[in-house]
Amino acid sequence: MVADKYQDYVYNLIKKVIDEIGPRPSCSEEERKLGRLLIKEWMPICDEVAVESFTCSPRAFLGFLPLSVLAYFAAVILYWFYPPASLAMAAASFSMIFFEFMRYREFIDFLFPRKKGQNVIGVIRPRGRTEQRVIVSAHQDSAYEFRLWYHLGTAAVVLIAIAVAAILVILGGSIARTIGYLGSSTESMAYMAVGIAAAGLAPIVGLFLFFNTGKPVPGAMDDMAGIAVTSGLARYLDDARRGGGFFPQSTEVVLLATSAEEAGLRGAKRYAQKHVAEMKQKPTYALFLDGVYDERFLTVTDRELCTGAKHDPSLVKLAQEVAASHGWPIRKRWIPLGGTDASAFSLKAIPAVCLHCQDTSRLVSNYHTRHDTLEHIRPQSLSVSLQMVIDMIERLDTGCAESWE
Repeated sequence: MVADKYQDYVYNLIKKVIDEIGPRPSCSEEERKLGRLLIKEWMPICDEVAVESFTCSPRAFLGFLPLSVLAYFAAVILYWFYPPASLAMAAASFSMIFFEFMRYREFIDFLFPRKKGQNVIGVIRPRGRTEQRVIVSAHQDSAYEFRLWYHLGTAAVVLIAIAVAAILVILGGSIARTIGYLGSSTESMAYMAVGIAAAGLAPIVGLFLFFNTGKPVPGAMDDMAGIAVTSGLARYLDDARRGGGFFPQSTEVVLLATSAEEAGLRGAKRYAQKHVAEMKQKPTYALFLDGVYDERFLTVTDRELCTGAKHDPSLVKLAQEVAASHGWPIRKRWIPLGGTDASAFSLKAIPAVCLHCQDTSRLVSNYHTRHDTLEHIRPQSLSVSLQMVIDMIERLDTGCAESWE
């Protein structure tokens, strides 16, 4: 397949960044170094290259965890002495989890220092008039290591469920006990049982004080591989424009390297907010690459539980059809925990989808841990991802051209 021609370039670009730049925390100088490298790679190819800066509080997305845990501890203690205060603390604890993590809202970001992030954008115009655009995107930053992920793997999900349940227990108990307290009702065994249960679960909740190691991971498959595939697409389109293979006739291709995905999708959100009117003026489709290391786990995500995003069914179907044309098995999955940049677009009613070459059915050892290194990336996964994107753009472009005939 044509993408094999670019496999070495894509693989070596990942190696170059891992060796010379290293881990790339959100809004860090290392992330900006990658951005400058991409500008250098894209400038000779793209018709337009731009950098869009924004500000956010990258530490807030995981920084809420200690605050939520401490609020839980306070709620458990106050439960026995002053239920209304316990209710306030329990509500604060749950709200931080729900809005900051489960809904990716900037709920407590004002409490944390603000930094500058930079989205890097490259535009490749079609041969003819632009009738539509396809955005191909991956994120530049790498995550901080999740201590529980590293030590426990998929079992950590069970602890998350228990911790959230514990917060709901103290929240529900505090509501009931506050009503009783204000109504001067007598104590009951049920109230005592709730307090004892909440106290008993406190050690599990307390583990999340140490969830984030504060050490960024190499970020090879998440998501330097996606970035490198995007650059591989630029190389392919440059060759095709000069006479070799498919080149879009009426579809503008936008390369988007987002900042601060690991800080709660902040870069993608800023881009979507800024360009939403422009993206709705002409048909726009967004293809995201996130987590590329093993083509045997080729996956298309159709919805994301935490963010509430439902991705475009026609793009999901298109990904399945392209995979089938090559004889590649492809899974259709929903993401129960976490989110991708595709959410920022789908929630703005911009058709979007996310492609992975990652086993999303479990927490693999190289996801958000120090093991996210180059050795875990199968080179063929890079070719498969690139070919998927090329073919999806070609089918979208062909469909657009036919509709204008």
